[in-house]
Amino acid sequence: MRILCKYNTGKDLRFYEYKSLIEEEFGRFGVSEKTEYGELEIGKEYLVMGIIVFETYQAYLIDDNGLISACPCQLFETIDDSVPISWKFRVIDKNEDIYPFVQAIIGYPELCLDKNAYEELIVEKDEEAERIYFRRKIELENG
Repeated sequence: MRILCKYNTGKDLRFYEYKSLIEEEFGRFGVSEKTEYGELEIGKEYLVMGIIVFETYQAYLIDDNGLISACPCQLFETIDDSVPISWKFRVIDKNEDIYPFVQAIIGYPELCLDKNAYEELIVEKDEEAERIYFRRKIELENG
């Protein structure tokens, strides 16, 4: 799956809010109007490595210059909507630490099969989790 970055600020997400918010108020995406997604470059194409279903929105798991992040899908336009046949899907159990913030994960096998993979990759920035991510990315890029 490939996407094109169209926006990179919290202000751009205001159109997708359920209600009107003041500039400093945090909305369903967990950001204010002043938030900037500095890791995103408008007009740049990204390879999606997973889809994270949060409590109030969905995000694409992507990276830019080695920084892995989950960014709201509303910031992007889909270029290629095909997903790898190897991808898995996992519903987050209510007893997991990331529940209810994260509801489900779709992506490469290790991301879904290891219950700690999301936290290790995004929160802890674990070296082994990042190595697996980039190994899977290279496999997708080389098809």
